[in-house]
Amino acid sequence: MSPSATRFLLREMRLLTVPSHAAGLRADRYILSQVSIPSPLLHKLMRKRVIAHIVAEPNGTTKRIQGSDRVYEGMRIHIPGDLVTAASDAAGDKQNGDSSKALLEKRRDFAKQRLPMLFENDAMAVLQKPAGLSCQGGTGVRYSVDEMLADLDATEATGYRLVHRLDRDTTGALVVARSRLAAAALTAAFRDRAVSKRYIALLQGIPEEKSGTINNPLINTGTMTCVLSPADDERRAQLAKPATTKYRIMRTGKFGQLDVAIVELDILTGRKHQIRAHCAQVLKCPVLGDHRYNNNKAAVAANASMYLHLFEITVPDVDAMGNVRGKVSVKAPFPAFWSPVFKALGVSTKP
Repeated sequence: MSPSATRFLLREMRLLTVPSHAAGLRADRYILSQVSIPSPLLHKLMRKRVIAHIVAEPNGTTKRIQGSDRVYEGMRIHIPGDLVTAASDAAGDKQNGDSSKALLEKRRDFAKQRLPMLFENDAMAVLQKPAGLSCQGGTGVRYSVDEMLADLDATEATGYRLVHRLDRDTTGALVVARSRLAAAALTAAFRDRAVSKRYIALLQGIPEEKSGTINNPLINTGTMTCVLSPADDERRAQLAKPATTKYRIMRTGKFGQLDVAIVELDILTGRKHQIRAHCAQVLKCPVLGDHRYNNNKAAVAANASMYLHLFEITVPDVDAMGNVRGKVSVKAPFPAFWSPVFKALGVSTKP
């Protein structure tokens, strides 16, 4: 255990008891709404069981709690006694001065800069996700969209909630909800394919056909997504899931020494790494900069960023109660690293 975690263990502990109105919240969201602590430190203390929940009385046996766990009414959470509680704890605020508030404000400003708002109303928002940022925390993830959303607003009433995800190196429009009922309605819309997603990718190589539909089932192995092949046995065939991707070539040309194509893609199913796998394994034209599915290591090394961008998304416009009142269509500007591509291919700011 690290020295910093050990120091926390030596502190007097206190309890947070979850009220009925907070039941069902993610544990990290609930704790962040109650105490002033940076999200990375919170998750570190959870891993070390410095922050845990009591599962047995009277000896106070505790159990590790993870950020994605859901809290329930009456749940008792152990936290270090000198963490600053929410604004109602005047003594804690006085003891910690303005430093904690300044830190939280700094994190909030950082989140606003990294996740610009493209659209927002009372029940939902569309953010601009940058490259290199994971949507959710996990092993090797130091900071995630989920944590940034908690920095922006972790309250029960209006806190931001992820309703879909983009790969770490994929950029573009990311939809979040601002109420539990809105989140449920939007999650159902993504599940039921009531959402239209228009991706733009820069492919290394030029597909033989100018447009087409890819209907190759996909198998996710945990680290890779693979197209089902005739050589696969029956067991692998049973693991495969249908996957449909439509594509249309918009522009072709040279980028450096490479033949490339700007392609518009519409996915009719939402399989993990669907576009990347279909382009690399079916079209034989991987997304430029895709370190996982592009076997041309020199091309990957020369292009640090992956050229896959969710350019436009159309979703149901829901209110805070989850009622649909129309549709919302939002376009996400291209990241700056696309500019040399557009210049090389003679394309304006929008392909």
